[in-house]
Amino acid sequence: MPFYKFGDVIFLQKITVEDWIPFIRNRFQETGKSISADLAANICQAVDNHSSYVQQFSWLVWTRTETEATSSGFDEALKDLLNQNSILFYTYTSGLTSLQINFLQAIADGIQDRFSHKEILSKYNLGNSANISRVRKSLENKELIDVSPHAATFNDPVFRIWFKNEFRRQSNR
Repeated sequence: MPFYKFGDVIFLQKITVEDWIPFIRNRFQETGKSISADLAANICQAVDNHSSYVQQFSWLVWTRTETEATSSGFDEALKDLLNQNSILFYTYTSGLTSLQINFLQAIADGIQDRFSHKEILSKYNLGNSANISRVRKSLENKELIDVSPHAATFNDPVFRIWFKNEFRRQSNR
């Protein structure tokens, strides 16, 4: 590994929705297809502006477009995006403990902090407040979540969507 730790790590900001919209629309136009600014923005927002997912999702919408992209094409493309990544996401969750799954469910429901509050501990079956830092650290070490001073969030926005859908479906059985 001759270049291991050779250079500095540079953290790049995400490309904004405002910058993505003309790019996506232009790419559609180059092939004789069109997509509305709103639908292009929805693609970006669904995947939290993660570049590789924006491009993959846009391509999936493009493949379902004859002349003009539609919301039904968007929905079908989202299903395909989730299916294409589901094996990886099952791998992510296969070795998780019930506490880790419950913690991820809380984050998927929009809880970003205050995990030690009695209501959250009870609602998500997280045991006691002593579990929280251990579970949070283990999920961070597995690179499933990102923990900042004020929030815990999923690292992968498509995993978040998949997790929310998959575990809701399982809990409704």
